[in-house]
Amino acid sequence: MAVKHWIKALAAVCLTLTVSGCTTLQSALDALHKTPAPVFHTEGSEILRPDGTAFIARGINLQYGDNPKAALPAIKAISSTGANIIRLQLRRNTSAKDLKKALDRAVALKLPVMVFYWESDITCGTDSARLRRDTGDLWLRRWADVLSERKYQPYLMLNIANEWGSSKDNYASYMATYTDLIRAMRARGYRAPIVIDAADCGQATGSFLEGRGKTLQALDPLHNLIVSVHAYNKPWNSPEMIDRNIADLKSEGVPFLLGEFGDQELAEDGSAVDHLHLMQAAQETGTGWITWSWKGNGGVTKVLDMSESYGKVKLTRRGQEIVDGPYGLRATAR
Repeated sequence: MAVKHWIKALAAVCLTLTVSGCTTLQSALDALHKTPAPVFHTEGSEILRPDGTAFIARGINLQYGDNPKAALPAIKAISSTGANIIRLQLRRNTSAKDLKKALDRAVALKLPVMVFYWESDITCGTDSARLRRDTGDLWLRRWADVLSERKYQPYLMLNIANEWGSSKDNYASYMATYTDLIRAMRARGYRAPIVIDAADCGQATGSFLEGRGKTLQALDPLHNLIVSVHAYNKPWNSPEMIDRNIADLKSEGVPFLLGEFGDQELAEDGSAVDHLHLMQAAQETGTGWITWSWKGNGGVTKVLDMSESYGKVKLTRRGQEIVDGPYGLRATAR
């Protein structure tokens, strides 16, 4: 009843306005819609929510692009664990329609989304031409209209490529490629944070040391860039290495997070990662993390599954430790 009364009153006012007055009112409404939507942003080494409050990631990866129909119900299940962000996998064949379904589901739950591109020849790959072509075809064309919708802006981070690049040429190709891609993403109009994974399958902290992280941040016209390292294998195979890597990244003064991490029971190269120590160290240093992954792993990496079901919270041993452990999601996510 109150809404109807307000509408009638507004109509009455408009009827009494001059033509110029109505034009002024319409101009004000048009200007409101043209105001950029708030987005996650960075300040110094901090990641901030759209409202300006500090954000420390405590999230879960979802291999959505592998099987969108099966994985879609996992978004609600992941939200129920207390996670404050989901890292959503897209693949070369992911349609704009499937992307929109996932974003709608996450936004309905008020769950931020880091969208990332995974493909077998991109992950741990070094082909710059391939990544440039895919960025143009996918980020700048196929997915662009969906990712530019106003309703999604307060929830998005854009992770250009999963674990792409190499340190073998002292990061020369890595830096040159991402320089161009960052500029292309901004030229397309994206304002959400751009996330750059470390080289060498995501594991090389050196990608962002010696000023490289600051250089990438400075190259972004909006200076809204986050760097991400994945904690697996030999570079992260002891509590001392974990502590040193986090300290090295912290000392660079750029916003960073751990976009994936391994497990004490996964030793692909003979080097397991003490994920329990990693979560404790992250809590003590204010470092964000997003664990790999809800479900969908196979072979030796099956141990990384957190749930036995996509749509139901049927936690594995790893899932229980990450969700309900003393430094897990329920205890630390805000």
